[in-house]
Amino acid sequence: MSRPRSTPPPAPIPTPTAPPARGGEATNGAGDSSVYVYPCVDFHNSDVLDMSQHCPSPPPVSPQPVGQLRILWRQLGLREHLALALIAVALLPVLILYGAQRYQLQADALEQTHQTLNLIADVQQRRINLELRRLEDLTRLIASRTQMRLSLAAYAQDQNATHLELITRILTDASQALPELRGIWIRDRAGHTLTQVVTAGTSAQALDAAQIPSPDAAPILLRRLTTQQPELWLNGQLTLNEAVIGSVHLLVRLENIHALLEDFDHQYPGGETVLLLCNSAAAPFAWSARSGIWLLRTAPNTQLNALLKHMACDPVPAAFVDTPAPHTDAATLIHTARALTLDGAQILVYTTARQMTQRARQQRTLLVYVTVSLLLLALGAAMLLARAIGNPIHSLTEGMRGLSQGDYHTRIREQGWGELWRLTHAFNETAQALQQAIQARLRSERELVTLANTDALTGLSNRRHFIERLTQHLEYTRHANDSGALIYLDLDGFKPVNDQYGHDAGDAVLRIVAERLRRVVREQDQVGRLGGDEFAILVARLDRGFEPESVAKRLHETLNQPMTIQGHAVHVGCSLGMVHITPDSHPSQLLKAADAAMYQVKAGKARREA
Repeated sequence: MSRPRSTPPPAPIPTPTAPPARGGEATNGAGDSSVYVYPCVDFHNSDVLDMSQHCPSPPPVSPQPVGQLRILWRQLGLREHLALALIAVALLPVLILYGAQRYQLQADALEQTHQTLNLIADVQQRRINLELRRLEDLTRLIASRTQMRLSLAAYAQDQNATHLELITRILTDASQALPELRGIWIRDRAGHTLTQVVTAGTSAQALDAAQIPSPDAAPILLRRLTTQQPELWLNGQLTLNEAVIGSVHLLVRLENIHALLEDFDHQYPGGETVLLLCNSAAAPFAWSARSGIWLLRTAPNTQLNALLKHMACDPVPAAFVDTPAPHTDAATLIHTARALTLDGAQILVYTTARQMTQRARQQRTLLVYVTVSLLLLALGAAMLLARAIGNPIHSLTEGMRGLSQGDYHTRIREQGWGELWRLTHAFNETAQALQQAIQARLRSERELVTLANTDALTGLSNRRHFIERLTQHLEYTRHANDSGALIYLDLDGFKPVNDQYGHDAGDAVLRIVAERLRRVVREQDQVGRLGGDEFAILVARLDRGFEPESVAKRLHETLNQPMTIQGHAVHVGCSLGMVHITPDSHPSQLLKAADAAMYQVKAGKARREA
């Protein structure tokens, strides 16, 4: 914008200075649109001449520089003209884009942080809940050992210490297979500790002094000792014939949960995961991989601790995110919370506005670099370089969009040269690594499900999973007149094999029996190991004219065939009990009825042998 032509002031001016220029206006050369009239000054005698006298006007600006510029412009070649034209055309849009985008980067970074924190919170919630369910299944697995429950019931009747020694051996075998286990306790119905097994290097007295939960405690109780590693009590009832005969208590370390907390440790945009526990015997405390454990009651009065204290007062918090303005305080927390299956436990995933603004600052710096790079590249082969750079970036953008939409098979064509080729190559490697990681996670999840549903020795369904399949079968065939049969199988002569050849031979017998059962039953039938040498077969009546008795007959004939164990011929028979499934059948009633039928068969064999 040009100013109006100025006139000399009426008063004399001591120095030949022009009026101050406004912001953005030139004050010299041909670029100034204003003409300044200077007063006449006699610099020899320092007297200011009167303006009424004739004063020679300043000489006009010579047009010679303009002519020289025109000559220089005509001498430039095509590449220079193209580069200067591209710079002139691209400079204004790039600067406008930079000015507009720099104010949106903060909001974009905030939105990205919100989405990432919620995604991470959901993932952490599922992973920690999965670990807690695994620990609950571990308790059920130990509590389901038939021999231990039978020995506990026998001890309650005759107070023979031999039963406790057998229970201790069973618990010792179980503890050796669980590295995270610190100890196992068995209590009677009155809450008195009958036996205990602790890991090496752990003082049993010190653990006893830590107040073992009562027999009717919750399935999972979290406790904290004097160390920086919290521990978990796993509690389960021991039942026999639907009667409570005692309780089992497991104390485990939480290395797996600690590893989950370490996955996101203040690395933008993941932030940090904090586990908040409110159901411990002491005051609520928090646990993170970076800061360890701290009590909220004695913690410093920081924004994070204030938030955790507020969460501790709310037993079931909803997912929430603090949304600061784009120009908020750097210490403001951006967070989201989720409740866990563990009573009174929550997870908090948070980051700070400082980290978010740091990311936005990096994006602004990157924007400046891109702007300068575009201007410099326009000096050379602008169109060729723009195409060479634009194509890989476009491919990367489409590839990232495909990854963001869940297409982990996305690959892009490796093109360009130098860093551009390495960038596209690194993208393909990253996409492949991400796909492999997701596939590995899915395999791990399937393996965990298989481990929870399968008997480790025989590969058959365990007791819990078999009962679930039986329940599903009953629900599916609720209105059928005859839905098949349930066969309860117990091995005859299995204990002498264990006593004579050892437990390895007994395990081999169980595996051979499981393989024979698989060969005899049909594909739609279900086979499970209920514990020890007891098996169950669900025979579904899907074919017209099929009789479950034929399956029972083949089972009996197959299992009565001798087998070779450790070079010795071993004969292990079986006793079968079968009940037909009716529309009003119940899983527990069916198992009881089949078990009773099996014991009648076994008792008849004993009478005949006697």
